[in-house]
Amino acid sequence: MDDVQELLMRAQARIDLCMSGGADELVDVRLLPRGTPVRALYPDDVDRASVPAFLRGHDQVRTYSGLPSGLVLCDSAVAVVPGTSPVTITSPETVALLAAWFDHLWASAMAADVPAQNGLSEQERTVLRLLAAGATDDAAAARLGTSARSVRRVMAGVMGRLGARSRFQAGQLAARRGWL
Repeated sequence: MDDVQELLMRAQARIDLCMSGGADELVDVRLLPRGTPVRALYPDDVDRASVPAFLRGHDQVRTYSGLPSGLVLCDSAVAVVPGTSPVTITSPETVALLAAWFDHLWASAMAADVPAQNGLSEQERTVLRLLAAGATDDAAAARLGTSARSVRRVMAGVMGRLGARSRFQAGQLAARRGWL
């Protein structure tokens, strides 16, 4: 952890953090350098109340559904991938690739302070509630005055936005975000 914290303290342009896969064990966000902008991605199932309150005007926090790996990027020049033995990467090509990957995740992530109730339309919320209560697609469709195919389409859209692999997981993720 000390080596990574030293890298972070020397960063001047920007620090990018994927706070999963052990990164939270490598980085003490309370000790991040003043004046260096920070972008931190947390898994979407994180308790938002537990996200560190380190924001200092130019810092940003977002959440991402299914955040695949931890990552620490300093000034787009050095990357650290956490794990049992953290790996420090200085190859410019590899760091550039990891920085582009982070930018892609960042662009798709949700701001941590976005009101969660804006995540679903009323129709999507109703479909999720009906299915969570055990209704079949046909029963939900009859209740909504639509077709079972429309119910499946709505659920596919919700699952895609949440990054869920199953309807059950979609319900869990929507509840964690406060969408239900």
